[in-house]
Amino acid sequence: MDEMHRVLRPWGEAVVVDLCKDASLDDIDSYVKNSGRSRIDAWMTKWTFRHMLLKRAYTENDFVRMAKQSRFGTCHAKASSIGIEVRFTETGPGMRSE
Repeated sequence: MDEMHRVLRPWGEAVVVDLCKDASLDDIDSYVKNSGRSRIDAWMTKWTFRHMLLKRAYTENDFVRMAKQSRFGTCHAKASSIGIEVRFTETGPGMRSE
């Protein structure tokens, strides 16, 4: 987080779009079903989400905690069915948003 903050221009914005750890298995199944994948590809995608990606994903609270511990100080997170979009703003030279 601090490295993202360091490379942003004053008042710049960093955006992270990621899988949300809180995504339900039903939401993942629906997402995969609507993606138009073949049966084997759909099975592999669901397996990957369930057994690998969800374990490494973050929750909205995780992002808020990490932002508080960083030079950003805060973030704005918006969750969707399986994803989360998190926005971090560089508040200008020498300033930290609280």
